[in-house]
Amino acid sequence: MDKDILRSLLCFRLQRSYRRNRSAFRLYQALAEREALAYRRELLLILARNAEKSAITYAIRLLHLNVTVPQDLDTWSERLWYWLLVHSKLQWVIAWIE
Repeated sequence: MDKDILRSLLCFRLQRSYRRNRSAFRLYQALAEREALAYRRELLLILARNAEKSAITYAIRLLHLNVTVPQDLDTWSERLWYWLLVHSKLQWVIAWIE
């Protein structure tokens, strides 16, 4: 395969992974804010921090490749899923994320 094609594929995958981790971070944060049980809230905050750290790692890799880091703009369908997940039972959300 051509080097340019491989580089483009790598950059695309890194950008997609960055966006997914940022989305997961926002979702875990929102779930933690509405969770009543302290131990579940703490677990969700830990998951949010891990997703944020992963997103930062992807952002650093993109910057090293001189590629722009994507904005945190979700599509209409992603916003709909986000809303549904935030308003669902935590057990369903965890099952969907897995």
